[in-house]
Amino acid sequence: MTIATDKFVTGSVVAASLAPTAFDGFDPVLRRLLAGKQFFVKQADGRWRPQGCQLGLGCHCFEFSDLRDPH
Repeated sequence: MTIATDKFVTGSVVAASLAPTAFDGFDPVLRRLLAGKQFFVKQADGRWRPQGCQLGLGCHCFEFSDLRDPH
């Protein structure tokens, strides 16, 4: 298994899916919305935030290891 390295700079936008364990604790409706590809923006602290606030996750960030197949 290859471990992905986060080589993106702050403000980068990637399309990726979340690993299922990254959103296990979320509401079931939100989990279904997050199950597919989303756009994520790299924050200054190195974490990744879903682009836009339409999912109600404006303040929730994820680690690079939570992203599957980022490109």
